[in-house]
Amino acid sequence: MKLTVSQSKYLLVLGALSEDGDVRIVDIAKELNIKRSSAFNMLNKLQKAGMVLKNENKTVTLTESGKQTASEIRKNVDETVLKLEKYFDIASENAEDCALTVLSYVG
Repeated sequence: MKLTVSQSKYLLVLGALSEDGDVRIVDIAKELNIKRSSAFNMLNKLQKAGMVLKNENKTVTLTESGKQTASEIRKNVDETVLKLEKYFDIASENAEDCALTVLSYVG
């Protein structure tokens, strides 16, 4: 499945926040600086794609497929960020978004 930049961002945030278990939807929205309803809608799409499970207590859990995908995205983004910073002199604070965009075109 080809992921959009937004879907990749969600999986990265979920990967980071889920280290302690289930993640509250409100925490995802806060981390991405978006409305809870927007997070809810995207999480529905990710659930249909088999990446997350939505729980009755307004939390989500990454599926095994979601964990693997989030891990692959993190690895690819980190490698791309290093190259962008080195070869294109892109500032660290912008490099991750740039990396996600680049990867969405080549991936």
